[in-house]
Formats: sequence, structure tokens, C-alpha cells
Amino acid sequence: MNKKMILRMATDPKVIKSLWSYHKLMKRDKKYSLRKGIKMALEIMKGEKIVFHDGKYVICTFMPPFPSKAFDNHIKAVHDQDKIYTEQIYSRRRAPISFHIAVTHRCMYNCSYCSARGRGYGNELTTEQWKKVFKELQDMGTSVIGLTGGEPLLREDIEDLIGAFDERSSVVLFTTGKDLTLEKAKKLKDRGLFGVGISLDTVNPDKHNATRGFKEAYKYAIEGIKNSKEAGLYTIIQTVVLERDLDENKLYELFQLGKEMGVHEIKILEPIMSGELMNKPQEKGVFYSSEARKKLIEIGLRANKSGRFPKITTFAYTESKERYGCGAGTQHSYITAQGNLYPCDFVPMDFGNVSEESVEFLWKEMNQGIGIPKGRCFAMEINPRLKRLEDSLPLDKDKALSICRECQVREYPDFYSNMQK
Repeated sequence: MNKKMILRMATDPKVIKSLWSYHKLMKRDKKYSLRKGIKMALEIMKGEKIVFHDGKYVICTFMPPFPSKAFDNHIKAVHDQDKIYTEQIYSRRRAPISFHIAVTHRCMYNCSYCSARGRGYGNELTTEQWKKVFKELQDMGTSVIGLTGGEPLLREDIEDLIGAFDERSSVVLFTTGKDLTLEKAKKLKDRGLFGVGISLDTVNPDKHNATRGFKEAYKYAIEGIKNSKEAGLYTIIQTVVLERDLDENKLYELFQLGKEMGVHEIKILEPIMSGELMNKPQEKGVFYSSEARKKLIEIGLRANKSGRFPKITTFAYTESKERYGCGAGTQHSYITAQGNLYPCDFVPMDFGNVSEESVEFLWKEMNQGIGIPKGRCFAMEINPRLKRLEDSLPLDKDKALSICRECQVREYPDFYSNMQK
């Protein structure tokens, strides 16, 4: 942790005011104490490089920026308001922390590891349908919204969609960077967009273009990053690294590029057996072994500790057993462009359509079937089984619920188990 940033937070009146309000809320809970509150704060900050942006602190993009109404929403999104602390440490939520929403299945790219491949059937939800869903998500208590696709900038109504959210949620747009002009970036920020995640896998233009299946993908990514930064948006480089490409020196080249461009964060994603990769489970050098995942975590932690680069985050760390675990269907969920609810972006299980039934009802039903967060990636665990079970995916609700109940776990990831002691 950056000591200067911790000191800045400790002397920031807005931070002090927010922490005191949370302390008073949690004091209603007999299991809470000031010591436990401090312990929770330290656990959340462990291994993180804190970034100050737009008057707020980004501790972990797994959570909304702090202090904010979105973070307030995150804290209060539990069933019993008199036992907020207990509900949080047992991950008993009335809404996931984050929802990723594919507002369109359309995309001009042909990425070799696209997780959304094969979901482009049926009509996309209309502007008004999405706005209704967005209100439900915020009323439930969802504090982080990721708008994805396909390529979400292909929606002509993207500004209206972003403008439909109020400050109870922090909204991030995931894009290739194509068509993210400076004018567009400024308009999106004016409508309430907090951040942009732009795909950039390598400093090698030819390799990035080939991986993304688009001859000018690198050019558009670089332009999008520059425009996002200039518009004042929290700017993230999102990079997918195959196991065979996991090289510390190459990653440091990307970190250096991110530093030179002034990005706030570089998020490293590992490939998941889903979508385009569903038919390639045996291909060598794609999916991570436990040793490779450990190496990736160590690279990220060293880079953050050095203080030389932007904030480095990896799902390998955030979703490990040692942190928050896999939150598919518990801490995180996903909605397709046609409105179908999935546990996450990578698990092809259909729990119903949000244009036909309320998101709250469908999510609660799914959440009860899935149980608590798991110590390893649910998609990597379950998708090989789903592929053998069904020729056509996603799996329907009844079969999905049956399998989810079979796969429930009793042991909590370390963040939760440590707080329960």
C-alpha cells in the first residue's frame, strides 16, 4: 500500500465523514466492533495500489470508488440493515456488487478468445427496456455497472443508456476503443460515466491486430485511451494474456506504455473456457495452471509495490481463494444483449429473461441456487461439464439450478473467513 495515499485518505474530511457514517451503521450489529471495522478496511486494501481520481479513491475496481453514493449502496446492499456487518462478512447480499451488461451483441472485431461468441441471437433490448432494467438493478443495490458487448459504442443510444443511471452506481464502459472520439468521451462523462476499459493486449501492433481480428485494432485502442484520459475518465487498459505469453518483461513493457500514456489502471485477464474458447479446452498454452496463476499474481503485486506503474489488477488475485473468491452469481452477474441472466460473463447458464420477469426475482432465485462465493473460477470448473452435457448452450434454468446446487461449497474465501474469526 502507498503510505502517502493512506495518509491522504486518513486526513481527507470526506473519507473521515464516510467512515464514521459506516461505523454508526454497523454499530447496530452486535458482532461488530471498531477493531473489526479497522480489520475489514485493512483486508480490503491488502495488495492494492490506491488511485485518486475525480475526488474519489479507487481501492479496487471490484468495488465502487470511495467515498461515493455508489459505495454507500454497496455497503447497504444486504437484507438486514441492523446486521450490515454480519451480512457483509457472510456475503449475504440482496444484489451483486457488480453487473456486467452486454447492451449489444454486435461487434466489428473477431477476437480469438471472445467470451460472448454464440450469444448473438434474438433482438437486443430496446432503450426503454434497458432503462427499466437499470432502475431495478440500482433499486436492488448494485453498485458497479459494466456496459459491454459486443462493442457497446455501436448502440446509437449509448449516451442515453449511461445517462439512465444515477449516482448509486459507478458505471464503466468496456470497449475496443474504436469510435471513442474525444467528443464522444466527453459526452459520456457528462452523462455520468466514471471509467472506460479499453482492450490492449500487447505493445506489438501486429500481434494485437491479429489477436483481435481487425487490422487497425491497435491504432483505435491507443486513440481511445488518449481520448478517455483527456476527457477525464478513469482509464483502464484491459489485457488478455494467454499462459504461453505470460512473460514478466513483456508485461512490464505494457506497464511502461500505460505509465507513459497516463492510464490509471492495467487489468490483466486470463483466458476462460467460454465462448470462442469453449471448443479449445485441450489447446496447450492457453489456460493457466495453478503455478502460472501464482506467477501472474506475484508479477502484479511486485509492480504495485514498486510504485513505478499504474495500478495493476488481476482477476487471478481478486478472485483467488486468498481474496474474495469467484463471485459468479453472488458478487457478480451478467445480462446478455437479449436480456438473459447468467451467473457471470463466462458461465452459459440461462436463469431467465429480465424483460419478462424482474431482475430482483430472477437474481435471488439464481443466488440461492449458487450459494456462497467459491475458492476457484466457477466457469473453469463447470464449463467442461456443460459442454459434455449439452450440444446447445446456454443451459436452461431447471438444469442450471440443479447443477449449481450440486456445486455449492461450505468454505468461504479468505477475505470472508478471516473477517468471521
